[in-house]
Amino acid sequence: MKLDFTTLFVVILLNSVGFAIVWAVISVSYRSLHAARYWFAALAMTCLSGPALLLGESSRFWNYSGNLLVVFSFGLLWQGARVFFNRPPLWRTLHLLLLASALSMIALGANRQADNVIFAVSQMIPMGMAIFTLMTAGRRQTGTWIAASACALLMLGQGSEAATNMLRLAGVMSAETYYEYASWFLACAIIGASVLNLGFLLMAVDRLRSELHHLATRDELTGLPNRRAMAERLTLIEKRAKRLQQDVSVLMMDLDRFKQINDDYGHPAGDAALRHVASVAAKTLREADFLARIGGDEFCILLTDADLETASQIAGRLAESVSATPFYWRGVQAPLAASIGVNHWNPASGTHLADSLTDADDDLLRTKRDSRDHGPPSAARR
Repeated sequence: MKLDFTTLFVVILLNSVGFAIVWAVISVSYRSLHAARYWFAALAMTCLSGPALLLGESSRFWNYSGNLLVVFSFGLLWQGARVFFNRPPLWRTLHLLLLASALSMIALGANRQADNVIFAVSQMIPMGMAIFTLMTAGRRQTGTWIAASACALLMLGQGSEAATNMLRLAGVMSAETYYEYASWFLACAIIGASVLNLGFLLMAVDRLRSELHHLATRDELTGLPNRRAMAERLTLIEKRAKRLQQDVSVLMMDLDRFKQINDDYGHPAGDAALRHVASVAAKTLREADFLARIGGDEFCILLTDADLETASQIAGRLAESVSATPFYWRGVQAPLAASIGVNHWNPASGTHLADSLTDADDDLLRTKRDSRDHGPPSAARR
């Protein structure tokens, strides 16, 4: 079965125009997704290469120009992948590739077969680099695997194009035999480019969904996880504790006389005090501990693999750190103190870890009552 080259070129052009429109809309709508601009530019180069390649049937200059635009397009796809994973674009490398391709065409492209080998190899290099970028980017999601597979398919098509033209140059393969397969190499390019863009789209969707989840689970004022994030983490910690048979402790902390800070210094001072306490707590707690602001001046801390004694010691250090670390507002030191309630949970208790939040909160209320009745605020003793 033979495929018509003209039809395939039209399909490539329409496919590129369609995806270019998609990436243009994404670039405008989601300005933080800088990689979308590179991928839009890549498809724009592909669209421009179409007329140049058609003119190239009778002009060597336009043939070279069209193919260099295609190489530049592949290079921009690679640069976009780098930018997506917060790596700097390698413009010098891309410019050297274009220069080497152009010089090779001028020096070695004595006929169409040699030209085809140079074009194919020039396109394979950025695709190979794109695979390397995608596979070394850390966490690899579905879109990453799809994009890398598409790059591999593109390399397969271009590699076959280079190999068959080298066989033609060596006199091993006839032109008739080559054209029986050449259109399929072009079909690989069409399918590979389409799947590559779909892979990039999935990567973008995953990134935007992750950013949305981050916004939904972060406290805007302190940058700490919020109540929603804490609920998610509770479930994970409980499952892990049951699997490993580890104790978990819950601390509930709020600031004493926080309303007085707002009344005496203003609400901006209260916001600054909350950020100050969040910073102090983060530095005092262990790396594995989970700290969240769950509302107002109330914080929750989940201590993994911590019995009651360990939790009480940590609570004491935390209350002491808050009191001992000076908080200044406009050059004036404002007094800060925290009360902390403690509750210990064991996987064998038959209760859920979430139930400990209420118990820890009750302990916090007792601590605050005791501090008002008997002295300065301190950490809970239960």
